[in-house]
Amino acid sequence: TRSTRPLILDVEKLRRANALPTTATAYKKGDLLTLSNASVLTHAADASTWDVICGQDVTAAQATQMAANGIELTIYYGGVFSVEGVAINGTLLNTNQYLAARAKATKNKIELLKV
Repeated sequence: TRSTRPLILDVEKLRRANALPTTATAYKKGDLLTLSNASVLTHAADASTWDVICGQDVTAAQATQMAANGIELTIYYGGVFSVEGVAINGTLLNTNQYLAARAKATKNKIELLKV
């Protein structure tokens, strides 16, 4: 549950954008995502291969509808986040994934902090 693992640690530094979801794919706020050159989101394969953080919960059916209508999903591309609050495909990271996620965050100019 997200109640014991906050995601956003500093609202003032938050940087938002939007991109299209992949059809038939569910997303959870805090998921680590890759962003294609066509501005389409997919789930990161692992903690070291992501670009942005998902900003909202979307079911697979909603994602299909959004993609069909050109409606974009909110994503975070900057800010201060808790590494304990991010996930891959809805599953929170294990502690052994934190270093890879934090290294990629630094390259992405995102702060992933341990709290």
